[in-house]
Amino acid sequence: MYGPSEFEGGVFSDEIDGGRASATIELSTSGMVALTSTGQRFGILYRDCQLDIGGASGRMVFCRTPDRKLTIFCEDRRFPAALDMESGGELAEQLSSVRGQRLSEGIRWRMWLLGMAIVSVLCLIGGYYALIAVAKASIVAVPVSVDTKIGKLALESLELEGTRVTDKVVVDAVQEMVSRLEPHSELKGLTFEVRVMDSPEVNAFCLPGGKMVVYTGLLKKAKTAEQVAGVLSHEMAHAIKRHGLQRITESLGIVVAIELMIGDVGGLVAIGVELGKSAALTSYSRELETEADIVGVQLLHAAAIDPLELAGFFEMLKDEGDDLPAAMRWLSTHPEHEARIATVRGALAKLGAQQYRPLDIDWDDVQQHLNPLKDDK
Repeated sequence: MYGPSEFEGGVFSDEIDGGRASATIELSTSGMVALTSTGQRFGILYRDCQLDIGGASGRMVFCRTPDRKLTIFCEDRRFPAALDMESGGELAEQLSSVRGQRLSEGIRWRMWLLGMAIVSVLCLIGGYYALIAVAKASIVAVPVSVDTKIGKLALESLELEGTRVTDKVVVDAVQEMVSRLEPHSELKGLTFEVRVMDSPEVNAFCLPGGKMVVYTGLLKKAKTAEQVAGVLSHEMAHAIKRHGLQRITESLGIVVAIELMIGDVGGLVAIGVELGKSAALTSYSRELETEADIVGVQLLHAAAIDPLELAGFFEMLKDEGDDLPAAMRWLSTHPEHEARIATVRGALAKLGAQQYRPLDIDWDDVQQHLNPLKDDK
């Protein structure tokens, strides 16, 4: 049984075999002494003592020498009060800081328990889907910089089909489409960067954060620049509505939901990179694709680009679904195809009058510059 000034604890020191030993700690009016079971004796004067808190429990008090070569530690709840009394107030300021740390740790622990209790209750009442819904709602609080980082890392790790196009006529044409659409994005802080790849794939995609890839196969297939702009508006809509983060919550469920609820987004980046790459190769859910159709129409309308050009592109590809890559089969898969055309027309009918303007792009010139790319292969 220990007295009021004796406590069970331990010592860290290079003088101990293994660097650590349990010890009995005795407090006096000038300092503390730790006596190990092997008879080694270590002491720290209060005037030289530096206090800290930590350990697995979060309440281990560490008393260190200024050079940190000796540490005496104790987890007894009574230890801080005994230190305060025996030191005659010499450690009062440090103890106040330690108590503040312990209070913060206690609050975090209680908040964690509260969060786990909430999660448990939600799960018991079928709250899994409710939790996912909360996580999706929490996405609006996640900084756009998270999307940007996910998209950047995902693009860097993707093995893109073909070679990058540098022809100024082709690249400027695609950039002109994006530049007309971008100012009408509802997500502030989101900027779009486009890369054109020379590949026969009739494809385009937009990663979280606005990193876009457009394949020349899409440009060659389109009859007008406005048709391509229609496809790009749909892809941009995925980034604007943050479908990438929504896909993370759908794929990983409760783990990501909890992280979003408590504001911890650090782990989402690594997770999002893999799912961001997946999003470039496979389509989103029907619900998210429909939302992207609607938002795409709104973007086109606001940019004074005729949204019916998007419907026209769908119509053109109606019988070519089997020849398209998986990533673009949402454009023409029956029976969704007719529903998508109806979605475009229905969304357009809800918008006000607009004077549409053609894009300032010589599409015939673009096509001529695309042909040498094919011949060079």
